[in-house]
Amino acid sequence: MGSIGTPPSAENGSANPNPATAACDQSIDGYRASSNERALESDVSKKRKSSILPLEVGTRVMCRWRDSKYHPVKVIERRRTHCGGPNDYEYYVHYTEFNRRLDEWVKLDQLDLDSVEAVVDEKVEDKVTSLKMTRHQKRKIDETHVEGHEELDAASLREHEEFTKVKNIATIELGRYEIETWYFSPFPPEYNDSLKLYFCEFCLNFMKRKEQLQRHMRKCDLKHPPGDEIYRSGTLSMFEVDGKKNKVYGQNLCYLAKLFLDHKTLYYDVDLFLFYILCECDDRGCHMVGYFSKEKHSEESYNLACILTLPPYQRKGYGKFLIAFSYELSKKEGKVGTPERPLSDLGLLSYRGYWTRVLLDILKKHKGNISIKELSDMTAIKADDILTTLQSLELIQYRKGQHVICADPKVLDRHLKAAGRGGLDVDVSKLIWTPYKDQG
Repeated sequence: MGSIGTPPSAENGSANPNPATAACDQSIDGYRASSNERALESDVSKKRKSSILPLEVGTRVMCRWRDSKYHPVKVIERRRTHCGGPNDYEYYVHYTEFNRRLDEWVKLDQLDLDSVEAVVDEKVEDKVTSLKMTRHQKRKIDETHVEGHEELDAASLREHEEFTKVKNIATIELGRYEIETWYFSPFPPEYNDSLKLYFCEFCLNFMKRKEQLQRHMRKCDLKHPPGDEIYRSGTLSMFEVDGKKNKVYGQNLCYLAKLFLDHKTLYYDVDLFLFYILCECDDRGCHMVGYFSKEKHSEESYNLACILTLPPYQRKGYGKFLIAFSYELSKKEGKVGTPERPLSDLGLLSYRGYWTRVLLDILKKHKGNISIKELSDMTAIKADDILTTLQSLELIQYRKGQHVICADPKVLDRHLKAAGRGGLDVDVSKLIWTPYKDQG
């Protein structure tokens, strides 16, 4: 029997507990349940993340980019972090929406591990994807993937991408600019551990440390590229550098250029090339903004091998200027010219714009019929390039065994507007140059 006046224990269920106490107990129980669920979810999440770490090469996952948004990436490579645990890696990723030039090393905290997809066999994936695509879609994707590598077969392209898949130098310092690199460049092995390199902007020697550059600059007596100045108009200057006479400069230029050109393969054999270095000049010297190279002797009529405008100087008309300059040299030589293939994506875009502007300007002003041969003689543009350009603009027809140019003024104006501005003009009166075959 229970004592008189003492309510039976709530545990026996023989009396109702105090309502306030009951509510409090329910709240506590609910909190405990919720906490337990969260702890359980956290444990499950930790176990799952632990089971997938470190991420395998080929894994697809969402990654936080510099715009603070998440984008799909594919893991290209991984490496252990210093003083890290067994799962402490950083990952080199390719943003599948963007060009390879944006590939980069990222920390684990930039990756959304809940979005991890298993590693997919690339051959199976390609086969499944190709089955789902129309021929038109597949052609467009193929063009996007191989642009700049038209001379490579599929196996060679894969080998190229494997060899150059990870950027070895993240940034360079050149003059007053620190520049993020775009692609791998095969610097000598002693530079493999250097994420940043320091270039002398005049002789292009490169060093691992800022102090080395500062010591070098006190000794370097160059204030412009080595070679002959062949053009000066206002603050713009162009120097012709012979790769045989200035071999180290030519090789250094190729190392530098490869950081921003995906397809470039010339590094050491510079004897057969001339380099045309475009500079902005001030009281400190002539500072390189871009360049193009060309073979001294080309059986294929190549008037340009590689072309590059350095990133800080892009979108200022310098690329268009370099292209126009290469054709002015061809005119001086009395030859037609064409750029060496393959062209980079940016290079191809620039050439199409240049050919369109030059050809349509002539067609607008010319009265009467004009042949492709006459256009080629006037512009030094190779006949094949004229034909493909006019065909892409649907300005040419094939009648009675010959090509006929259809130049409606309104259509020409529309295409000229779409081609954009021509950029900086080359003042031919300021070009003082002797073709290589006539030198010496």
